[in-house]
Parts: sequence; C-alpha cells; structure tokens
Amino acid sequence: AEARTSSGDADPLIEIQRKKVILSRQLIQIKGQMQMKQRAAKGTELTIAEIKTIPEDTQTYRAVGRMFLLTPMPEVRKGLKDFLDETLNDIEQLKAKEKYVEKQAKSVESELKQVEAESTGG
Repeated sequence: AEARTSSGDADPLIEIQRKKVILSRQLIQIKGQMQMKQRAAKGTELTIAEIKTIPEDTQTYRAVGRMFLLTPMPEVRKGLKDFLDETLNDIEQLKAKEKYVEKQAKSVESELKQVEAESTGG
C-alpha cells in the first residue's frame, strides 16, 4: 500500500485513465445495443407493413419457443405494434444513456488534461 501512495502524481492519472477506458467501453456497448434495437425496429416496421395487406380472417401462427401457435391476425398485429413501441422506447432510453456517458467522458477527459498539465507543469 505504501508503494502506491509514494508514487504521488501517477495514482490520480492512472485512475482517471482507467475511468476513461471504462466509459469508452460503455459507449461502444450502448452504440451496439442501439444498432441492434434499430435493426429490430426496422424489421418490425417492415413486417407490419407487409401484413397490412393480409385479410383479417387469415390463419396466422406465431413462434413460441420451438412450437407455433395459431394466433388471430388482430393479436399478431397488436403483438408487433407492442414490440415496436417497446423497441422504440428502448432506443430512446439508450440515447439518453449515451448522452449521459458522453458527458461523463468529456468530464473525465478534461480532468485528465488538467492532471497531465499539473504533473508536467509542476
């Protein structure tokens, strides 16, 4: 423990760099999740557009695990709309999270510059 505290200037610098790495990983993860959700939303929108042309009395099936259940068309449409709404809500939450993490990253970046300036200037 004494060796760590005796290094003085290096400890805050290392800690800030570690925070920066963690935040950049979080940003990458959030962006990946957003892309997945956006793809899912686009696919669902296309599916909704396609099934609009299908008559209401058409027999439809939905996958449940490894089996398919006979499902009335209105229920299929409602399920798709609910899924799309949920996905779009998730995207909005991820955007807010991304904005927050970006703000934290900027703060850590300025803190890093300040510590580096103090260590080189002092």
